[in-house]
Amino acid sequence: MRVMLLVTDLQRGGTPLRLARLARGLAAEGVEVHVGCLAPPGPVSADLDRTGIATFSCYARHASDWDTLKRLIRRMRSIRPHLIHATLTHANVAARLAGAATRVPVLTSTATIELERRWHRWAELLTSPLDRGHIVNSRTLAGHVARAFRISERRIHVVPPSIEIVASAPNRATSREALEIPEHEFVVLWAGRFDPVKRIELVVKCAEIMGVAATRFLLAGDGPHRLAIEQTLRLSSAARSVHLLGWRDDLPALMSAADAFLFPSLTEGMPNAVLQAMAAGLPVVASDVPTLRELSGDEHRLILVAGDDPKPFADVLMELHHSAEFRRSIGTRAAEWAAANLDPRKTVQATIAIYESVVRRRVSLS
Repeated sequence: MRVMLLVTDLQRGGTPLRLARLARGLAAEGVEVHVGCLAPPGPVSADLDRTGIATFSCYARHASDWDTLKRLIRRMRSIRPHLIHATLTHANVAARLAGAATRVPVLTSTATIELERRWHRWAELLTSPLDRGHIVNSRTLAGHVARAFRISERRIHVVPPSIEIVASAPNRATSREALEIPEHEFVVLWAGRFDPVKRIELVVKCAEIMGVAATRFLLAGDGPHRLAIEQTLRLSSAARSVHLLGWRDDLPALMSAADAFLFPSLTEGMPNAVLQAMAAGLPVVASDVPTLRELSGDEHRLILVAGDDPKPFADVLMELHHSAEFRRSIGTRAAEWAAANLDPRKTVQATIAIYESVVRRRVSLS
């Protein structure tokens, strides 16, 4: 089977990294994979190229660059995929239109529940009839796309999320030594793409509330909002306790050094960083949004905080700071669930089953 995976961009971030992980898993199962993006190539393009997975770019100059669609159609006619699997609204729309022009079946995906860009809903509504199915990674997202995009439930496929499996957990003492963090400090970690929707300013506010005494906040990541965060820190009383680490490939080591994971995003899907923190047994304090509510479950695997006031977030962090038993109980529940549910092979096998169904249907109709 020859499959084209398409995403809006291949910058470092949750969705491109998840797509790269899927591409490697598909290739390991014998699927010929081509990974493309609408934007110019990004760091994830280079990562995939190094592992022998073919990538391409459509070099979009802006959101309404119609030449991008022409370049995508040319690429599809060259590769001749059995199907194209797109993720995120821009890529979904482009794939549907290009698939209609080339008679290639299209699967699309939604990665998060978006509240801040309403036009995405209309773009999905108008073009969703052109695809053969829609893939999501949670029941909450399935309900969202059924309501918001009016996609029939029979066309929505829930594929379980997964993470990279770490062979062995990094040693806490070694990780702290490498970061020059003394054992007595309480360390709060945030990781992801610097974007306004992540509400990183709220993380800084929590650091201000908690003060600098024996508390350190680590922000691992990069993105377009970083300069704004740097400016916020220059004016903040927490400047000494908040450390910008840049993009890091050693997230398991950072998690082993941390005592809690803070993730106050305004909207989310099934974020890689939260799943990794759960697998590491790190207690997660996150926004009370629908997808994370599903992830927390009745067992309260996450600590969810509603609203945009930083004080309740800081209060929970202080409680974790003062109670090792509280940290242990939350972290253990999360780690046990992650061990039982985040196997990447399940994600790949479920995805291949959907692909095969679409290709068989195409053959039977031809």
